[in-house]
Amino acid sequence: MSVSSLDIIIPSFRPAANYLLPILNLAKPPDIRIRYFLVVDNPTATIPESIKEREGPDLNIIHHQQNQGAAVSRNDGIEAGHAPWMLFLDDDILVPENLLFTYIHAIATHPQEIGFIGLIRMPAPGTAFTEAIRASGSMDIFTVAEKKENHAWGATANIMIRRSALGDIRFSELYPRAGGGEDIDFFLKVRAHNHYRNFKSLPEAAVLHPWWNQEKVNIQRPFRYGIGGSWLAQLNPQYVYYDLLNTPELLLLLIFGSVAAAVWKPQLIPGLLFILLGIIIVELVANMIQALKRRAPLRPAVFFYVLLLRLSFQSGLLWGNLSRGRLTGMGERFNDDGKIRKLNFYRLNSYKITKWIGYPLVCWLAFRYWF
Repeated sequence: MSVSSLDIIIPSFRPAANYLLPILNLAKPPDIRIRYFLVVDNPTATIPESIKEREGPDLNIIHHQQNQGAAVSRNDGIEAGHAPWMLFLDDDILVPENLLFTYIHAIATHPQEIGFIGLIRMPAPGTAFTEAIRASGSMDIFTVAEKKENHAWGATANIMIRRSALGDIRFSELYPRAGGGEDIDFFLKVRAHNHYRNFKSLPEAAVLHPWWNQEKVNIQRPFRYGIGGSWLAQLNPQYVYYDLLNTPELLLLLIFGSVAAAVWKPQLIPGLLFILLGIIIVELVANMIQALKRRAPLRPAVFFYVLLLRLSFQSGLLWGNLSRGRLTGMGERFNDDGKIRKLNFYRLNSYKITKWIGYPLVCWLAFRYWF
């Protein structure tokens, strides 16, 4: 299959020449029109002169006059182009010079595919926080291309899609502006539109993604992803199942119950506080076991951050549902692998086993000594 043109869509909040110029200078396959669409979603951002001077037929710079979010930025890039294939790239990745050749070869070799998931590597963790991110598994989607032959979705940092596969599907603007869930929603909908055909993995198309924020602690990102997760379940109910309450959901119910019980019988307060503390300790132990299974280093700070990341995500999930009055979101979980399962409470792993052995033990101790 011959490819006449390719659109490259790059949303950007902080356009930096050291990242963008190598992307703009990628080696171009002969006889193929490559057009870049750089969507700067920050009205106060200064576009480097080395980038601005490149603007022309092959580089279209779209500078938003107000921040509109990741979804709008990608949609603007989609609408601005017309090539049969689109490549989504982040604005802060390091790219190999032959990246476009790899993708074009994949199109020629597998013309029937609806898209290709590139590989996204990250540097070795340099802090306890980034060690925790790796151990938590929250960024496993970055390397899914080297683990599976195909998958239901991929990260927009490095993924190619056939334009005709989209139809009228676009990134939803309901998700958090800074990103969180809109990419999963988009690719799952494209997949469903194409008879549930997965995107093919292309590990040869590998880029390097630096750690965010110089590896500093940041829990806003997982919290935002959690809010996005609440929207995923609401907008894609076919992938929803119900599971046991997570820790923030359980703590919320216990806090309300404890307030009511304390008013009714104040002598119950010590026992109730013990249960609340016990739940947090059990959650920590469960996360430690899971982190060790993923070969996390034996460092207390790493275990603490693994716990913090999980609780941040789960708190975002809870807040997203409660802020919209979705009480049915309590215990609601989402199959982001694109599988439609109607079985509830079916998943069993070391994390869940640890929690549901620990919880009865905590309650037994509370009843034995305080109730």
